[in-house]
Amino acid sequence: MGDDSEWMKLPIDQKCEHKVWKARLNGYEEAIKLFQRIQDEKSPEWGKYLGLMKNFVKDSNAVAQLKGLEAALVYVENAHVAGKTTGEVVSGVVSKVFNQPKARAKELGMDICLMYIEMEKGEVVQEELIKGLENKNPKIVVACVETIRNALSEFGSKIIALKPVVKVLPKLFESREKAVRDEAKLLAIEIYKWIRDALRPPLQNLNSVQLKELEEEWVKLPSGTPKQSRFLRSQQELKAKFELQAAGMDEPDGDDDGDCAPQVDAYELLEAVEILSKMPKDFYEKIEAKKWQERKEALEAIETLIKNPKLESGDYGDLVRALKKVVGKDTNVMLVTLAAKCLSGLATGLRKKFGTYAGQVVPTILEKFKEKKPQVVQALQEAIDAVFLTTTLQNISEDVLAVMENKNPSIKQQASLFLARSFRHCSTATLPKSVLKPFCAAFLKQVNDSAPEVRDAAFEALGTAMKVVGERAVTPFLSDLEKLKLDKIKECADKVELVGGKKRAEGGGGGSAGGAAPEKEKPFPKAQLAAEAPAKPTGPPKKAPAAKASGPPKKGKPMVAGCAKGKKPKDDCRDVLEAELSPEVCVEKAAAVLPASCMQQLDSGNWKERLASMEEFQKAVEVMEKSEMPCQALVRMLAKKPGWKETNFQVMQMKLHIVGLVAQKGSFSKTSAGVVMDGLVDKVGDIKCGGKAKEALTAIGEACSLPWTAEQVVSMAFAQKNPKNQAETLNWLANAMKEFGFAGINVKAFINNVKTALGATNPAIRTSAITLLGVMYLYMGAPLRMFFQDEKPAQLAQIDAEFEKMQGQSPPAPFRGLTKKGGEDEGGESEEQEEEGGADVMDLLPRTDISDKITSEMVSKIGDKNWKIRKEGLDEMASVISEAKFIKANVGELPTALKGRLNDSNKLLVQQTMSILQQVAVAMGPSLKQHVKTLGMPIITVLGDSKANVRAAALSTLNAWVEQTGMKEWLEGEDLSEELKRENPFLKQEVLGWLAEKLPTLRAVSPDLMFCVPYLYASLEDRNGDVRKKAQDALPNFMMHLGYEKMAKAMNKLKPSSKDQVVGLLEKATGSHARQTCCPIQARSQFDCCKAFSS
Repeated sequence: MGDDSEWMKLPIDQKCEHKVWKARLNGYEEAIKLFQRIQDEKSPEWGKYLGLMKNFVKDSNAVAQLKGLEAALVYVENAHVAGKTTGEVVSGVVSKVFNQPKARAKELGMDICLMYIEMEKGEVVQEELIKGLENKNPKIVVACVETIRNALSEFGSKIIALKPVVKVLPKLFESREKAVRDEAKLLAIEIYKWIRDALRPPLQNLNSVQLKELEEEWVKLPSGTPKQSRFLRSQQELKAKFELQAAGMDEPDGDDDGDCAPQVDAYELLEAVEILSKMPKDFYEKIEAKKWQERKEALEAIETLIKNPKLESGDYGDLVRALKKVVGKDTNVMLVTLAAKCLSGLATGLRKKFGTYAGQVVPTILEKFKEKKPQVVQALQEAIDAVFLTTTLQNISEDVLAVMENKNPSIKQQASLFLARSFRHCSTATLPKSVLKPFCAAFLKQVNDSAPEVRDAAFEALGTAMKVVGERAVTPFLSDLEKLKLDKIKECADKVELVGGKKRAEGGGGGSAGGAAPEKEKPFPKAQLAAEAPAKPTGPPKKAPAAKASGPPKKGKPMVAGCAKGKKPKDDCRDVLEAELSPEVCVEKAAAVLPASCMQQLDSGNWKERLASMEEFQKAVEVMEKSEMPCQALVRMLAKKPGWKETNFQVMQMKLHIVGLVAQKGSFSKTSAGVVMDGLVDKVGDIKCGGKAKEALTAIGEACSLPWTAEQVVSMAFAQKNPKNQAETLNWLANAMKEFGFAGINVKAFINNVKTALGATNPAIRTSAITLLGVMYLYMGAPLRMFFQDEKPAQLAQIDAEFEKMQGQSPPAPFRGLTKKGGEDEGGESEEQEEEGGADVMDLLPRTDISDKITSEMVSKIGDKNWKIRKEGLDEMASVISEAKFIKANVGELPTALKGRLNDSNKLLVQQTMSILQQVAVAMGPSLKQHVKTLGMPIITVLGDSKANVRAAALSTLNAWVEQTGMKEWLEGEDLSEELKRENPFLKQEVLGWLAEKLPTLRAVSPDLMFCVPYLYASLEDRNGDVRKKAQDALPNFMMHLGYEKMAKAMNKLKPSSKDQVVGLLEKATGSHARQTCCPIQARSQFDCCKAFSS
């Protein structure tokens, strides 16, 4: 008892670590009472026990341990700082509690684990439990599996990450212990409740008996989605909602994210398999062999390897080229089929990582559709469908459009069917008008094809596009199509069923089941989720103010739509067409709204009576309501003899004024505009009437859109021989562009007319043309000059002088063409235009295909062992690009050849390669996007070179590429994070510095930027001071796009010492960011939330 009296006097915390078990038992009992008495969760009293918690659960005495577990549970439940003990306490529970024979101990251990999860420490708990599955004691393994199962059952698949669990599940089924296998079976059943069929592929290699047992259990499960029954501390609002629903017996809101389990892609649960090293060493020799049996043997070896559903990323370029060659050139159809299957397997296994090679194989596969054997066609369809899911329509559009010009009907048919299937995976965001328009033009040719199968395929493709983006978006491209064919397209649209049961863009139904996708759709495997990833962003559409939208174009990427970017051009949104009325109907309608005296005197021989008639006409129009105004009838009355041949200038001025008035006040259609346009153009150069004619044209531009009006006016003016009219038309157009902005303008058509004007003999026309070019320069920038490089030196000097005047000026904010759109557009239309933006000026340049000039001889020179010969090859390549000026995206073996020289041992050749890549960027323009992954990412690798001048050249090249491509492609996927992963201080500081410069200029970024955050955090503690400085500069810009919560969550895997430093830097960055925002209080509160979350 003497010993007892000694420890009885000790403080509670000292009792808890006493060597006598009775003392510890007493200490735990008193600790429970103390923990229950403390009201403040942030009380300093909790801190005394932080270092003791692991001993509470690991006590060597079974009786004391039970009480220690109870005390630990109360502590975890109430202490604010308990999260800091997660790793050591859960590790102790796994190793020292789950092996205990007493059920109560195991139960308390599980409760502690679940309580930590409730405190937002699920990742750490899960990590420790999965480590426990490696323990040799089966009791511990069973308890860990049971804890994971209970956690999933209570918290759901949004809180419990399933990928690491599914990864170890097959191994659990292989255990020799029946108890482990039985618990694994229960876990598999629980996982299936949440993710359904996504669990099947990872378990496909289980033995047949186990699979059969699982299938029998899965069938018994209810079809509904399970619901979360226990909630995180941050989910209390959701918990309250669930409790209200349970009390009121209300049906949960189906749109609530918390009500249903997230969709899980089976692919994400699989482990990637590395196959490149497992390829036969003689594969590339055999694939070129003369005997088809040897080629078949080589392909079968690849087919076996690509059966793995998920493949490790790597350099598959040589393999893809070998398979492409078989598909394109092999005469044995069996081998073509086999190679197509291999390409399909590679695309399915690599997903987005295969996108690098998509542009190489798509044209080859499409051209091979000349083969009509069903097994070949099916294999090619499966291959191209799988390839499509790895890329975007924008990236392959140029290749597909080129193939659609082929004379072979089978190729044309299959190209259209491929696009129809592809459209089904698109949304209005991933199928913008800039992509859809050229496809519609190609389909319009095919609907008139002599081959019925080509026509049907084109109708199906157009119908699918109509279902995806809506009838209003497609109809403007089909204006020349007769009604019968338009009806057939609509009929096809009604039969289309979109992937995932999406509704049509205009809010209609999802299509009848009878018109489901063709059987060929089956090759689109579970990779659908990946293809649909770039879905339309949620949230309200962002509308830029007019003044901001009409600012100067971005450097290096001038846009045609320099104004009203967020607005839809009226030509698209209000394409008002009406049937032509007969003269009798026009007279009848006009007589109903005009005074009788006015109608009688319209064609009087006395000019004074005609003038009086015009005055009455004007008064009647001024008081007329819009709904009552028969615009076409009125303008046809104005055109009545003498019409536009009126000799009295006063009468003519009145007529022109009335045309403008009708266009402003009524529902003025393009049909009505067509009645008066010729007369207005004829008078635009008249000294007395020209002003009124221009005013009328401007009013028509507001009613029918400037792009359409301007195109009609300019073509009519240049069809005449009157130089005054031509000069004044160009002057009117230059002024109209300033008033309306540049959105939707058909640049190509105007450039051709301007070139005609520059060649005119009349100096007034040439002067007007140069003035117009000056206005266009405000919107298009320096690339405009490229269109006129072949002009005479004297004329080019005048153009340059005009451009110089405009240097530094911003285009004026448009004030016309904006008012009528707001009420008549539906919300989705303006949003869609914002997605689409304007057409890139560079797309209008005539481009040369240089693929045939990049010969195998040149490529072998570039790869030669002798540096002088390599330099000679690079010189030849630079010469080819220089001569072509503007090139198409298809550049043959150029990417492969240049990629090899980026790591050349001769640094002068590396710099020369960089110079050529800059040439390529300017010459190729926006189409360069499809080469970002193959050739752009290796440029980033060069940023790690030890020589400063090489890094400077690489950075300059990188920026030249980004000017053409934008940042989107560079930030998608894991490629950028893989570069940051390299242990190279030069590379890290250059890339982080580059990101710090670029990220603030972006409105939105890919969520894949999150992959870079762990390496950003690591760089904050790098030994190199420059790396740390660049990481600190980049940190606020990462946070600006990713948000505080995600950045804080990413800190969970850091060491405590590292976490404290990062929290400090985040706090500093938050303060800086908050000062720049309009809502600093909100920014600060968000950070405080995250700081609590991370602690």
